Amino acid sequence: MKVIITTPSFGKFHNGLIKRMEEKGCEVVKLIPYSREQMVEEIKNADAWIIGLEAADEDLLQYANQLKLIAKHGVGVDNIDIEAASARGIAVTNAPGTNNDAVADLAFGLMLSVARAIPEANHLVKRGGWGRFDGVSVWGKTLGVIGLGAIGRGVVKRGKGFNMHVLGYDVSPPSQEEVALSIERVSLKELLQTSDYISLHVPLNQYTKAMIGEDEFSLMKPNAILINTARGGIIDEKALYEALLARKIRGCGLDVFEQGPPVSSQLMGLENLVTTPHIGAYTNEAVQLTSEMSVENVYRLVNGETLKNVVNELKLV
Repeated sequence: MKVIITTPSFGKFHNGLIKRMEEKGCEVVKLIPYSREQMVEEIKNADAWIIGLEAADEDLLQYANQLKLIAKHGVGVDNIDIEAASARGIAVTNAPGTNNDAVADLAFGLMLSVARAIPEANHLVKRGGWGRFDGVSVWGKTLGVIGLGAIGRGVVKRGKGFNMHVLGYDVSPPSQEEVALSIERVSLKELLQTSDYISLHVPLNQYTKAMIGEDEFSLMKPNAILINTARGGIIDEKALYEALLARKIRGCGLDVFEQGPPVSSQLMGLENLVTTPHIGAYTNEAVQLTSEMSVENVYRLVNGETLKNVVNELKLV
């Protein structure tokens, strides 16, 4: 069975994982750095693909003559053409729950960084400067969490530790854990109007694309801080730029962008924006768990067993 790996994170903190795959009868092909042209050739006789952020689109999948599995080394599958994969009988799986704490940690870290100008102060001191930065408190403020899945609830738990009043918005019914956390569900409008900190934890799809735009920024407090560790595209970046430039909100922390890296984005020139290069899921612990969950489905495919965490409702055995 031929398995293509295109994500550099796979097995990074799990010595011997690829060797174990080979012992189980897998022919492992690592395409790192990723080459689309080379992938066109390799995918023709591949059985499984362990994928990171690379695009698995219809144009590429047309060459997949015998591919049975695309295993996402992560949670979000918006870089995979689910419809095209389903049409070709290819199961798409992901690794839910492996990076919940890692992303929630970063979201809260970005809140603190924007609130207290930590990156800017660090840069000043290292250049020999010494100045005052008047920040705002996180303790006791109102936190609005949009998307109350596992990561969103993780941010809520961290907010509770900072004595924050938590508001939540989600289109899905409340989970038992959400109820136990005493999250106050409100409308999106009320959350935007009331929150001092707003953290986004929704998938990118037709309903959430640009869900935070000019109208939403007009509802926010002038001192509000917006955090996005979910997916680029949820925020209208043009509207965000205008809101930050005009100080309609205090600041923003972004781990994700519409295009990464955002080399030509006007946002990069703003002092009230703190950025990271899509590192939310990357802790040693989270990457190891993700690799283990991704490769488990490869082993299941080898053994003719039912796959886990199939997102396109295909049931291959």
